[in-house]
Amino acid sequence: MAVAIGGVSLQLSSAHALIKFNEGRDQLFVIGTMAIGYDSNIFANSSAESDVVTNTTLALEYARRAGLISVNGNIGWNLGSFASNGSEDFSNPTMGLELVKNTGRTTGSFTLGASRQSQADANVGLRTDSWNYDAGLNWKYPVIERYSLAGSFGYSLLDYIDNSANLVDLTSYTASTDLFYTYTSQRDLFAGYRIRFGETSTQNTITDHAFTVGVSGKILSKLNGTVRAGYQIRQESASGDTFGSYTASASTTWSVNKRLSLTGTLSKDFSTTATESTMDTTRFNLDAQYAFNHRWSVFTGVGAGYSEFLNGVDGGREDYYITWSAGVNYTLNDHFKASLTYSYFQNWSNRSLSTFDRNSLTLFLSSRW
Repeated sequence: MAVAIGGVSLQLSSAHALIKFNEGRDQLFVIGTMAIGYDSNIFANSSAESDVVTNTTLALEYARRAGLISVNGNIGWNLGSFASNGSEDFSNPTMGLELVKNTGRTTGSFTLGASRQSQADANVGLRTDSWNYDAGLNWKYPVIERYSLAGSFGYSLLDYIDNSANLVDLTSYTASTDLFYTYTSQRDLFAGYRIRFGETSTQNTITDHAFTVGVSGKILSKLNGTVRAGYQIRQESASGDTFGSYTASASTTWSVNKRLSLTGTLSKDFSTTATESTMDTTRFNLDAQYAFNHRWSVFTGVGAGYSEFLNGVDGGREDYYITWSAGVNYTLNDHFKASLTYSYFQNWSNRSLSTFDRNSLTLFLSSRW
């Protein structure tokens, strides 16, 4: 189970729980994290306001492995402190629940989540505070020997705490289905359809239809992952606009050897900004990790992206960015991990406020019992 704590995703295992009961089938973990670092642009805009930020988290995780349904739950609190910009300090709760069925003919999962988030939004050039709620149902069912059906239903609500900067809340509903064909024992082909319906706090409704095909499993001899591509259409009620564009998503990994792995991700999709503009964004990242031994590893990554703002207050705006990061990980044991990360981000835009660069250096410590 992956839990996001302070903007960092932690992969949680079931070993060395602080408390075990019901013959070890129920386990309780305590997680503490601390991150301290320098950020050269805390608002992600051309003003380039810098600060030293300290971020701490305390969380509890519950795991149950008994019966047909596995249970994962978490609850935590994330505190952020700014050395010079105290008005941006935050105190954010987070909680989540996941039910997983991995056995039987039909498999799937059900998730619930709620969290308060404080972050810099480069699309609007300021820091935002919001409540984020989500629910999801994912399932897969084998029809006959080579064919299977998979699908999902999702709900999300992005509710800004302060809407005074013309920020709009967004409620989204998503449903999708895919038909899988087992081409080989290591590769599946699939075709799918997704509908996504959104409604903003200004009563604007947005409907997306996406038709895609793809491959999952072994893409090439040493390249594994999922690649999906197709076409999508977006319709908006307030403006009457209709947009069509290609859509794609890919996540692939190449294990060069036991120590070195490369991961590439690609996405192209419509989205709605905090100021209610439709944005068509393409992103690409390539990340590498090299493990010296079971304790020490290094990593680096590069990325680039392009965003076209199609309507609304930002209609006609275009943004380009590049990013680079590097760092080192240290694992003492199952209870303590540390990392040091440097990242660089440069954004160019035909809107002057959104042309900026951002540098950060962060030390992250985590302890889990």
